[in-house]
Amino acid sequence: MRRQLSSLFIALGFVIAMVVTTSAVPFAMRIKADVPFDFYVGKKLFPKGDYIIESVNDAGTMVIRSAKKGKARNFTVIKSKMTDKPKSKLVFHRYGDQYFLARIWDGSSDTVLKLDKSSLEKKAAKAAKKENPDEVPVNDK
Repeated sequence: MRRQLSSLFIALGFVIAMVVTTSAVPFAMRIKADVPFDFYVGKKLFPKGDYIIESVNDAGTMVIRSAKKGKARNFTVIKSKMTDKPKSKLVFHRYGDQYFLARIWDGSSDTVLKLDKSSLEKKAAKAAKKENPDEVPVNDK
């Protein structure tokens, strides 16, 4: 009886593991964009040019890399829902002549990815005396 009971629990454990594994939707995204201005991701300044942004894992870690020079930087995002479904695009906050990557839409789902404001962006907002920055969209290529 004990042997049958332990076999049942082991089989039940495998079934639960299979259901959890197959029901988890992996987060995968890749966007290529031509950004026509210098911009920041966190405190790192990127020159204008072609960039590739892709997911690294399901926890919200992303990487942005220059399509030509290969320079890369990891950053984290917060997933949230959006109301409409545009194609892939990046949204930047603009304070004067400084641009900060703020949101990413992947275009394949109703998920928007938001970046927290870095201390550098907060200083730029304070210097520009803007609570609500200008938003500049850049569509994918």
